[in-house]
Amino acid sequence: MKSSRAISLLALSAIMAAAPACNTDAYCFTCESAQADSGTDAAGGTGGTAGTGGTGGAFYIDGGGTGGTEPAEAGLDGADACGADTQTDPTNCGACGNVCDLFGAFPTCIAGQCAIDHCAPGHVDLNGVAKDGCEYPCTQTNGGVELCDGLDNDCNGVTDDGFDLTSDTNNCGTCGNVCALGHATAKCEEVNGFPTCIVDACDAGYADIDKLPENGCEYACPVYPPEAETCNGVDDNCDGQVDEGNPGGGQACESTCPGGTCLGQCTPGTTLCMGTGLVCVPGVGPTIEVCDGVDNNCDGVIDDGFDLANDPNNCGACGHVCSLANAVGGCVNGACVIAACLPGFASNDGDASNGCEYACPVTPPTVESCNGLDDDCNGVVDDASEIASQKPAASLCYPTPGTPCAGADFVCKGAGGWKCNYGPGVEVDANGTLAVVETRCDGVDGNCNGQTDESFADLGTECDNGLKGACRDGGKRVCDPNDVTKTMCDLSLPPDPVPGAPSTEVCNGIDDDCNGVIDDGIVDDMVHVSLNGLTFDVDRFEASRPDATQTDPGSNESRRCVKPNVLPWTFATQGEAAAACAATGARLCTATELQTACAGAANNLYPYGMAYEPLTCNGLDYDGIPGGANDNVLLPTGSDALPGCMTADGIHDLSGNAAEWTSTITGNTGAPENLNIFVAKGGSYDSPALGLTCSFNLSRFASNAILGELGFRCCKD
Repeated sequence: MKSSRAISLLALSAIMAAAPACNTDAYCFTCESAQADSGTDAAGGTGGTAGTGGTGGAFYIDGGGTGGTEPAEAGLDGADACGADTQTDPTNCGACGNVCDLFGAFPTCIAGQCAIDHCAPGHVDLNGVAKDGCEYPCTQTNGGVELCDGLDNDCNGVTDDGFDLTSDTNNCGTCGNVCALGHATAKCEEVNGFPTCIVDACDAGYADIDKLPENGCEYACPVYPPEAETCNGVDDNCDGQVDEGNPGGGQACESTCPGGTCLGQCTPGTTLCMGTGLVCVPGVGPTIEVCDGVDNNCDGVIDDGFDLANDPNNCGACGHVCSLANAVGGCVNGACVIAACLPGFASNDGDASNGCEYACPVTPPTVESCNGLDDDCNGVVDDASEIASQKPAASLCYPTPGTPCAGADFVCKGAGGWKCNYGPGVEVDANGTLAVVETRCDGVDGNCNGQTDESFADLGTECDNGLKGACRDGGKRVCDPNDVTKTMCDLSLPPDPVPGAPSTEVCNGIDDDCNGVIDDGIVDDMVHVSLNGLTFDVDRFEASRPDATQTDPGSNESRRCVKPNVLPWTFATQGEAAAACAATGARLCTATELQTACAGAANNLYPYGMAYEPLTCNGLDYDGIPGGANDNVLLPTGSDALPGCMTADGIHDLSGNAAEWTSTITGNTGAPENLNIFVAKGGSYDSPALGLTCSFNLSRFASNAILGELGFRCCKD
């Protein structure tokens, strides 16, 4: 529970009502304090002395209150304030509703700051920081006197303080682990990082022979006090060994040397302690002379009878056998030499120490040729000086000038034989000959036939990203820089996708939503008219082409558009205008419909009112910008320059700008064309005031008329 006015007192009431008694949360201690002061329980009821509470049934920590239906929050603040001393009240400390919620503590408020009044049982404030309350859960045991029992008896934050488990023989490593070793005085020291009972001193007559601390001084001395070891079969010095060091031995005794004089390997005998007395161990006597650097027969001459200068089994020294790799060894002047190489080997470095080190690739050796082998076994593979005369003619490499093959010549490629030394751009087959068909798309004439990348027929062709409409990004096929076996579509070239595509479809001759259909799903901007017994919808603006702009009427006639600030669709026959309306589910308006829409419910003479305003619509009298280029020219329909040229229903340009074809026939031209004559309503930028009225019907054209001032708009039933 956090101290804020956002505390739900109803939720608090439910919690406290459900609990049989408070736990050790400091907030609960505040609750108990408030209950004691107010004289009521969590269910609410008659207020006590702590202050007037709200009228709700929920418990309020500032005091009681008369039970009722009003929310407890009202009781917190009263009219505008809680009525509490925010400098001392722990339930409104520093600000109304700021409850001192301290862990494990009974709080108090001092100078508007929450502080610890005292700790709850089982909690201690060790760090002296008020904001985390009595943060240390602990209850004193043993009257607060510390024992070595794994507990913090005095609640000072340290367990078993005052006890040194690393050296205390009564608590060695763990509490209660008493060091008691047989026949020894024990001590507690760290062994391999862990406090261990070990021998400090042995009792009289005992020794620690095995150095195992767990069995103390396990060895009972045969002689005590210990004395120097003598040859008697007894452990006199109490070290666990009997007669060690050959006591009394090592003295010269009877001799086996010829004539009593010890030469060469011959030595006199020596005394040795055995059992309980000394015996004489004979020395070394004479043996048959062998070549070993020793005077074996004790005649004063070492290795007599052996030739160290020429004996391959003892060359330069006894036992030095001239055993050479892949060779027959010999000895000259005490040094090993190669007497002969074994078949299939040669000594090309002249070093006898590694024998005949070179294994001939061809046995027996033969004439050197370009094959990646050392045919003549001289240590040089494809020896250039030996094979130069075997090189084929350079013309066989087709070194055509102006191609990547220019300057090509044969070189020895080892096991591959003679190959043309083509550069990296030349394509060859597995045998190193020119490729018949290029396999790499890299902008290089790889097979030197005067054509570049001719096997990639789609190079330079148009491609795209596979999307439609405004999302389509066009480009051309180029070599793929990451895979020379393929081409790729380079989309960095125009045309590029429309920024922001896909987007909501609008009437512009573009597939804005990229679904493959141009200008689909467009709801034309039409105004509903219901007057004089007529009910119909009419275009808000003069019809325009999808690609029309403010300065260009466009050329795309795929559908009519109804949008402002673009030049209207003119230069259309009556039949073309009717077809454009029909293509979008509409029709050409009748003359009566356009007159009704123009006059409106007020039956105006002009779309904007009864009085003629020469600068409101684009007629003959409209000057546009004084002296400017807008005089007597077609303007964008619904132009920002003519904001007032519209009816009360928001239909633009029913007077002036472009005259508009209708479906109302007024006559026929007669033979030979027999063309119907249709009414054109609204006048144009060349019409005077009378021709700009809503009711003017004398503007008429044969159905094949194509004029820059004649356009149309559509109606729907």
